[in-house]
Amino acid sequence: MDVFFQELKRQFNVKRLFTYTLIAVILATLWAWFIVGGATENFMQTGCYKDYKGKSAIEAAAKDRIGTTGEMTEDKFQSGCDAFLHSLKGSDEKDIIINKELLKYSVYADMLVMEELKLRNMKGESTKDILHIPKDSGKHFYENEDLYYRNYIDKNAHNESEKALALSTWNSVKKPYIYYSGFKQWGEGIEHIMIFSFVLMIMVGIFSGSMIAKDKENGMDEIIKATMQGKKILTAAKIIIPLLMASIIYLCGVGTYILLLMHLLPQDALNTSIQVSGKSFFAYNIGELLKKVFIFGAVGILTVASFSTLISSIVKKSSRAIQLSILTLLIALMLGIFIDMESPIIDAIKMLLPGGMVFSYLEFVELRKFPLITLMGKVLYMPSVLFIINGITFFISTLLVTLNYRRR
Repeated sequence: MDVFFQELKRQFNVKRLFTYTLIAVILATLWAWFIVGGATENFMQTGCYKDYKGKSAIEAAAKDRIGTTGEMTEDKFQSGCDAFLHSLKGSDEKDIIINKELLKYSVYADMLVMEELKLRNMKGESTKDILHIPKDSGKHFYENEDLYYRNYIDKNAHNESEKALALSTWNSVKKPYIYYSGFKQWGEGIEHIMIFSFVLMIMVGIFSGSMIAKDKENGMDEIIKATMQGKKILTAAKIIIPLLMASIIYLCGVGTYILLLMHLLPQDALNTSIQVSGKSFFAYNIGELLKKVFIFGAVGILTVASFSTLISSIVKKSSRAIQLSILTLLIALMLGIFIDMESPIIDAIKMLLPGGMVFSYLEFVELRKFPLITLMGKVLYMPSVLFIINGITFFISTLLVTLNYRRR
């Protein structure tokens, strides 16, 4: 074990550990400041909170919405409908006259307009005069929600088993929905975990990619492996150390980021149903979604650490190993965020690439992709498939690192 701890001490020297940790914490602080400090509130494009920014904008909107948070009953939706139509003096957003009652029910009015848009697109109808929602739309909000999601499931499910599971998932969603002010900023904060995780994965790729290749360059591993039990113990060290560093970087980065958001943003907003801020038939609130995104990010970064170590065990130069690791992550980022193509091949590549699950998870939860698949006669949630794929990638990478390193 002396060899293991010597290797651990060598790789985790104070300067290196402090540098990686400090970078992760600084990035987390800057990212949290970007989300909270740059926060804005608005109703459509009326500019009703244009004089506020950051926490003051969140607080101003929350003050105007007092009495409407909590359960979003159809009576509240109808009040929002009445307030919105009373304030609408034309057919465009510039024709909306902002008043106290409208600001109070602004979240409800916005959701009613978005629901009308979804229903018209579903039926193939024109979206002209979209602001002129039916006068009783608030009373039928949940009826229309059910109509929309059932239609979505019917169109996208590949068989009756997928349809049954999707409907069961949708039926488990708590209704009335729940909302609290600050949900918009929490939603943006969760979305940014994907990009932040990518930066942290680059750091992990740099560290893990140089683990074995650098020692091959300077002959250090040959010296250590020449000792009694050195090869066996050193192999374990080369596998475990990148995982430890990845865990430290992720916890210091994303962990600090989330703690800062919890300190700066309203915590009751975490109880908001995710359907308030977008499309989804999963029975999550924002807090539950945050936990799942955090877990997926952790699994993704550990997979990247294992894969980068594998590359390091194959190539001869640490610089080449780092380049290949970063290139793999860049491809995963491009396919996951910037390239939107309806192609099963592209989807498969995104899921197979190390780190790809970090970018793929939300697109299934938010229904940008249908989140169910049938494999060997069994219906699975796509997030579960992502876990399985990354588990296999992690296992194969670890096995190959062991074989490559010990046979040298």
